[in-house]
This record gives sequence, structure tokens and C-alpha cells, in this order.
Amino acid sequence: MRNGNNKVYDLIEQALIKEQLASLPTLDKVKRAVNQARRHKTTGLDGTPVEALKERAYVLSEFLDSYKQFSASKSGKPVFSYGYESYNGPHMWKHEFPECAGENQSPVNIVTRQVVAVNSDSCLVWSGYSCQPLSMRMSNECGTAVIRGEWPSNLQPHITGGPLEFSYEFHSMSFHWGPSDHDGSEHTIDYLSYPLELQMLHCKRGFRHPMDVVMVGAKDGIVILAFLFEITAVDNPYLDHIVNNLWRVASPSSCVPIPPFPLDWLYAPFKHCYYTYNGSLTQPPCSEVVTWIIQSDPIAISSQQVAQFRRLHSKDGPIFYNSRPVQHMNCRHVYYYE
Repeated sequence: MRNGNNKVYDLIEQALIKEQLASLPTLDKVKRAVNQARRHKTTGLDGTPVEALKERAYVLSEFLDSYKQFSASKSGKPVFSYGYESYNGPHMWKHEFPECAGENQSPVNIVTRQVVAVNSDSCLVWSGYSCQPLSMRMSNECGTAVIRGEWPSNLQPHITGGPLEFSYEFHSMSFHWGPSDHDGSEHTIDYLSYPLELQMLHCKRGFRHPMDVVMVGAKDGIVILAFLFEITAVDNPYLDHIVNNLWRVASPSSCVPIPPFPLDWLYAPFKHCYYTYNGSLTQPPCSEVVTWIIQSDPIAISSQQVAQFRRLHSKDGPIFYNSRPVQHMNCRHVYYYE
């Protein structure tokens, strides 16, 4: 198992042993160390504070991933980088990311006549979505446009209530689109696809990053609010800060500041009338740690505005399509909160 990179391997091995792990550097063992720390509330067995242990585990996992790619390139094996082409698209992901073949995957098709209606006194509670962020930036990463913002710590947008037992803080938003105005959304409703889908990713309070959730396998660690778009004859002016800057992130890995705007510019916070189900991330590692909330009323967008998203490029060329096909429901239910 060892090769000419023994020095790098030994450094990793020593770090893993320090975290009470076995000698082989695998992400599962890193996860085990974090879970061990969480069970001890504040420290690992060696007295390391939980937050420090989580941080070290995260850095270690990144180090291991880089090491894996470095080793593969040195051995002549191709390094798999997921995308949406025939050689690296969704049908290939399961070979490198086994959880992509799980039983609770996303996205799904919502069959409205089969949803379970829920009459609940618990409404969704939105906080901070009308607050102007201090700054915002947009990047071209993972085959999509990603937007993040910075808010004062006491004004970070967060959501709770409804099917959510905990509070979830906004982390980022991303978009999925297709080659035409008739296809592009990841979720479909009664097999009807929409030209664009906005996904607002939130992490359970206490987690700083989605990868923290993935590493510990917290099934209720992420909430994603999904919004579908429908074509209208005129531009939606509330999308201007996004659409007018997409050309600036046309190149892969590019990142630019954009004029900050409150999140409720994109949609009005709602208390009822939405779909929800338990699923996964729609990109690798496709971890099944997501509670999905899908707004049933689409947002307006013009054909010209959708076309701007197709200006983005990945390493494979223009991004005309970046949506994962719908997955099997298996034994799950979709709930509709009235």
C-alpha cells in the first residue's frame, strides 16, 4: 500500500494515530474521531477540545483527498473529477462516491396526488432574510454559480419551525439549469421540469460548513430550500445583481464581489404551502443528510436571464446542463405542509 511517497504517508499516519485512529488513512476513520469527540461532549480521549478536533479532522480529510489525487497521478491512474459529461456525469458518480447509489437520494419527482398532507400549527420562522449583508461574492465552482454572503454575527439568516426541530443558518446558494427553457431544474413536479432551480443551503446551528455535516454523518445536518423558476416575458429585476454579473464568473474557479442584497429579494418568506422530504446532496459525495423544503409557487424569470447562466464554463467547456436526474423515492414520502 505504501509507495515512494513514504514521508507524506507517514505524516498522515502520525496525525491519524494522534486522533486515536488506526494506521490506515481513510475518511471513515476521521469521521470516527469526530464522533468520538462528540460523544465526550467537549473533548476527545486525549483531552483535545471538540472544535479543535473537528478542525483538525477537516484539514486532515482535505489533506487525504489531495494525497489520494497526488498518488493517483503519480501512479498513472486518471484522477476522477465529477461533472455532467458522459465520462464523469451522474451515472458515473457512484463508482467514486458510493453514497450516490444510496436509498435516499435527491432530486426526486414530486407526484402531487401521492403527497402526504400535513396540517401543522408549527409555521416556518424566517430570521435575517430581510437584512442587507455586509458583502456578497459569486463564484464558478462545482459546475454551477455559487453565492455567499457575510452578515453581522447576530444577523446571520436562519430558519426553523415546520418540519425542522432545530435552527439552520444560511451558508450559500447555487443554481441548476438546462440547455433550453423547458428543462433544467433538478426537482420536477408531476414530471414537469422547470428552466432553473435555486437551492439555498443551510447548516444546522453548530456546524460551520456542509463538509462538517458530511464528516459526522448528521442526518438532520442540512436544510436546502429549493425554488423553481418559470419563464415570463419580462426580466425579473430582483435577479439583476446575480444575472448581470454571471459573465464575470464565466471561467471555472473565478470569483468576484457582487452588490449585496437581502435574501428575501429572491422570494417572499412563506409559512405554509411547501413540499418537504428527506434526501441527499445532489452533487458528490451525495450524502444523505438533507431535509429538502421545496416551494410550490415558481419564481418569475425571463428567457434572456436564464440564458446568462449558460455563459458559464467548466473545465469541460460551456455549462449547458448541470442537473442530476431524478432519483427513486424507494420507501420515502413527500409531505405537503398546508
